[in-house]
Amino acid sequence: MKKFICLLFVLFSGMLMALGNGKAQPVPKMNFYGVDFTLVKTFGVKEEPGKVAKAFEEINKLIVTETKKYQYGNFFVKYVREIDQSAELKKIQFTSFDNVNIDEAIYRARIMNEAGMPTYNKAFKIDDDALVALIKSFNTGKDTGYGVVYVAELLNKEDGIGNFIAVCFNVKTKKIVFADRVSAKAGGFGLRNYWASPLEKFFKL
Repeated sequence: MKKFICLLFVLFSGMLMALGNGKAQPVPKMNFYGVDFTLVKTFGVKEEPGKVAKAFEEINKLIVTETKKYQYGNFFVKYVREIDQSAELKKIQFTSFDNVNIDEAIYRARIMNEAGMPTYNKAFKIDDDALVALIKSFNTGKDTGYGVVYVAELLNKEDGIGNFIAVCFNVKTKKIVFADRVSAKAGGFGLRNYWASPLEKFFKL
């Protein structure tokens, strides 16, 4: 948490310096890219082939249509407010993401290889190099500014836990400026709702 706040402080300090030069500098846009399941592993998930990847696609659609329940904007807004000690930041009045684009996350879910998802390692974690490579390969089109994506890490059906990595990165350079592991209990009727429920909890933090 402290690491996150410090990184955000650095990010916005640079923004304020630009504003303080007396020139009308554009405020960096914040983009939300949904949930990426490219590197996910599953433990104890026994659904038929095709159903799991389809659920991943539907999860991304769900969180951007049912925004009252899946308040993904809170991921960033909360921390902006926690470090908001500047009149300039208050003028910016950041309340939501400037752009929401789940096309890449959906595309990746459609072409992923489900056969490689199962694992017997309940302690599985995505290594740093793999995470860096994932973000570098993430198609952000002509977007600018910064991006936020949740990277699914381990879906543990036996314990009913969903592990994800919350990532904030520079859209142009693809450099990760923040990454933190988050996890929460899964639950609900149907494969989609079951694995979407941890996200609902993250977004309310």
